[in-house]
Order: sequence, then structure tokens, then C-alpha cells
Amino acid sequence: MNERLKVMHVITGLNLGGAETWLLRLLSRLPAERFDSHVVSLLDGGELSGAIRSLGVPVTSLGMGRGVPDPRGLVRLARLMRAQRPQVVQTWLYHADLLGLLAARWSGCGAAVSWGLRCAYMDLARYGLGTRMTLSACVALSGWPEAVTANSQAGADHHLALGYRPRRLVVLENGVDGGRFRPDVEARARLRREWGLSQSTPLIGLVARVDPMKGHAVFCRAAAELSRTRPDARFLFCGEGTEPGAAELDALIAQHGLAGSAVRLGRREDMAQVYAALDVLALPSLGEGFPNAVLEALSCAVPCACLDAGDARAMCGPGGLVAPPALSGPEATEADRAGYLSQALRELLRLSPAARAEMGRQGREHVLARYGLEQAVERWAAHFESLAGGQKTLAGIGTID
Repeated sequence: MNERLKVMHVITGLNLGGAETWLLRLLSRLPAERFDSHVVSLLDGGELSGAIRSLGVPVTSLGMGRGVPDPRGLVRLARLMRAQRPQVVQTWLYHADLLGLLAARWSGCGAAVSWGLRCAYMDLARYGLGTRMTLSACVALSGWPEAVTANSQAGADHHLALGYRPRRLVVLENGVDGGRFRPDVEARARLRREWGLSQSTPLIGLVARVDPMKGHAVFCRAAAELSRTRPDARFLFCGEGTEPGAAELDALIAQHGLAGSAVRLGRREDMAQVYAALDVLALPSLGEGFPNAVLEALSCAVPCACLDAGDARAMCGPGGLVAPPALSGPEATEADRAGYLSQALRELLRLSPAARAEMGRQGREHVLARYGLEQAVERWAAHFESLAGGQKTLAGIGTID
């Protein structure tokens, strides 16, 4: 029997997020007879650490502090790599990319290193100095890893424009489990009763943590515009920072007069059911790589109204409306982005329920054909095996005792 391929996944943290959730799904489907996986989190804890351990995958936390450079974390990671001797080190997000690469080279473990890019455009002025410095270092060192992966073509193109010069650049999109994310009439009825909504109330959702890039201000502005002609519409907010009492969203909702029409959920574990209760999903993001919410909503046959962020256009296909590039991204004003989004939402709500359901059906068919979970996992498995087949080490950086 062939030995299993040892893959160490190094990730910044294991709280709920796009990269973290995709890592969990990937690990749940990678064939155990082919892969021996180990996850290392730079930060302590995280909601997903228990779920990963339940798969039989070890999780090690380095105990580093967020925003606090700590060379001891690099030393601990290098020692762990030297002890574990992984054949492949797959890193996820900028800070893990940088530390994972340096630790792998310093440890002398001989692993092939593959970085994981999970975003496209980011307005770096909205983030801290540490993130900007880490990204600058990644640009400078981008030729060192054996491969760089991106979860979207938009992300790959954006990082090349930033100055990344990888030896090998691979686009590996996420996948969706169509058996889990599916239309669910019973869940729709149950959750709408729970939220005090009728089955015919137009319900538009924004599924995203409150973050500078996710476009909550644009969505609230578009919702206020739409409410002038569709006062019956309701607007659902789901994700970290959307719970009642969250100050940033409180202010936006008050500013736009949405207190009587907002449904605020915070984090949820039952996302497949939440999507199924929507009539339309909105994507108001300033920048994205591979917007998972669009993929999951379409898999639930929910049409989408999107700004042209990341790979949203390719993902949406026949399942919704996508803004022109001129009305999306940093070049467009907030008023332009909100204006398009309110118009697109109005158009989707004008459709008959049967026409909207048909659009959702076509969207589901499109994403399952192009972004099915099993196909995505097999592409990742082939990537790991190709790296292990051509392992190289970078000399001249020294090893750790």
C-alpha cells in the first residue's frame, strides 16, 4: 500500500470565514487513504477547530496574537515542520503565506510550499500597517513557493498586477455541496414564520461579515432607494457584526431609515436554510475573490443581484444580474454602486414568482455543473500530488535546531 501524502495546512485562524470554511469542506472530502492532513493555526482557538478535529485531522494552534508580530510563532512552526516532515505545506491567507514559507525553508523539512490567495481587490487604506507590510513581503517573495494558488481568476490577475511573480500560478475555485445547499420549501416557511414574515414578503439578503470591503453601506443605501417603490421589501443581514446592537450596522440602518424593515441574524450555523428563505441575494462588495455567498445562494436556487466583484459574473451566469464594471469597484462612486444595485433588485422583484424560480433553477444548474464540490476537491487533490511529485528545497536560508 502506498504511503499517504503528508500535507500541512497553515492558516491565520479558524474563525468562521470564507477560507476557513472552504478548508473544512476540503478536508471533509479529501480521500483519507491518499492524504494525511494536519492543520496549524497561527491564532488560538476558532469556531471551526473542533469541526476539523472531528474529522480526525489534528489541529495545532501557535498562540500568536492578532496584529502582534511574534518571532516565537515562526520558531514553533519551523520546529513542528521539522518534526512532522510534511511533503506539502499549503498556506491560507497572507500572514500564513509569509510565515509558512519562511518556516518551511528554515526548518529544512523539504516540503513543497503552495500559497493560497483568497481575495482580489482590497482597499489597503482600510486595513492596518501589519497587513500592508505582510502583503509587501509576499510580493517580494512570491517567486519562492513552488506554487501560488488563487480561488478566482480575478484574484490571480489582481496579484499579478500587484507584482506577484510566481513560478507556477494555479486557479483552484471553491466548490459547493448541492445536496446541502438546495431549495428547501419547509425551511423557507419555518424561518419566515420565526422572523415574522409572510411567505409572499419580498426578502433580500446580504450574507457577509461587517467589513470595509463587503459593502454594507452600499446595500443599506440601495435598500433605502428600493423601499421608496417597494415598501413591502425586507432586508436580511447575516454574518459577524450584523446582530442587533452591533454599533457599525446600527448606525447604517438608522442613517437610512431601515429599522422597520431589517432582519438581523448575526452568525448562523444553518446557512443552507437561511439562503432558502430568501427571494434574492445581494452582493454589494467593493472587492471579492470568489464570493461564496453567491455560489451557495445559487445552489439554493436563489437569484442574485451583484456588483461586478471578483468572479461574480462567471459564477452568476443565468442566475441573476451583474453590474457593468463601470458601476462596480473603487472607480465607481458609492451612489453609482447603490443605484445599480437598487435597480437590479427592483427588476428581480418585478418578475413573477414562477419567472424568478426559473432564473434560480438555471443558476443552480449552472453552479453545480461548473463548481460542484467533488470536482473542486479532486482538483485540489491533484494539485497536492503534483507538488509532492516535484518537491524542491530552497538552499541558503539555514535550518533550525
